Amino acid sequence: MQRATTRRAIMAAASMVPFAAWAQTLPPTITLVVGATPGGTTDALAREAAEAMREKLGRNVVVENRAGAGGNIAAAAVARAAPDGGTLLVAFTSHTLNAALMRQLPYRPIEDFTPVSLLARLSASVLVVGPSVREADLAAFIATARAAPDRYSFAVGGVGSSLHMQTVLFRSALRLTGPEIPHRGTAPALVDVVGGHVDAMFVPLDVAGPLLREGRVRGLAVTSTEPLAALPGVPALGSVAPEVRPAVAWFGVLGPAGMAPPVVALLHDAIAPALASPRTIQRVADAGGDVPAMSPAGFGEFLARDMAQWIEIARLGNIQPQ
Repeated sequence: MQRATTRRAIMAAASMVPFAAWAQTLPPTITLVVGATPGGTTDALAREAAEAMREKLGRNVVVENRAGAGGNIAAAAVARAAPDGGTLLVAFTSHTLNAALMRQLPYRPIEDFTPVSLLARLSASVLVVGPSVREADLAAFIATARAAPDRYSFAVGGVGSSLHMQTVLFRSALRLTGPEIPHRGTAPALVDVVGGHVDAMFVPLDVAGPLLREGRVRGLAVTSTEPLAALPGVPALGSVAPEVRPAVAWFGVLGPAGMAPPVVALLHDAIAPALASPRTIQRVADAGGDVPAMSPAGFGEFLARDMAQWIEIARLGNIQPQ
């Protein structure tokens, strides 16, 4: 009740405070809560955003890593926070994906949050095969798969990840029935592919690169809309198998529900310089993604579509919420 009263008071005040004055209403310290460990893409983007916000807002901006439960721990904490702009969530794909995988979440992925800024969108992973696959290219691989749907096995580096969903989309579109083998992470899954124990898997672009250069795996396709300069000779999946949809991963900043629109606009504008920096653009490009310009409202629409997509993909893969 107290939180709802606070939110109503802030919203009512929004129309009475000049826009420029909202910068002065922000708490002296802004915390970006990250549902991932330090060192990964989510954490790196959070720190780029924090640096830009410090400079633009003149506030202390700290990054707090609260990894675990697929981002649920961090998301639940932010959902309960005051909607004053002082506590924000740096979320990633699991925020919407978890709605398709879990029967009960400690928050509502859409209703309990205010979209602030999309940070990046990753659309490129690589379909790699190990020594157990003799086909020379994707077309031959698909021809064999269509003739013998149970022929190929697929490793999954993380059950419920966006790469797992990409595997579901690929197998569903081609009606493949070979085994799908879960692993406790990308590294052990790749060990089985490299060793020829499992035939294929979808791998993050930055992870696949060194293995491809060393010849330990072969790349049959990238899930981006166009071939990538970093992987010459590897075609875009859609050019050979247009029936296979790409699974897009994302990273973004959300606040608690009920944030005043001027505060949202202020924070969105403060994050913008980080997204325009060559360092961020190159980092995201290296991971097979882009940094699209998107308003907070557009980001909200994106999240709703994304959650609906994951629910449909989980249904296609007969993945039952746990």
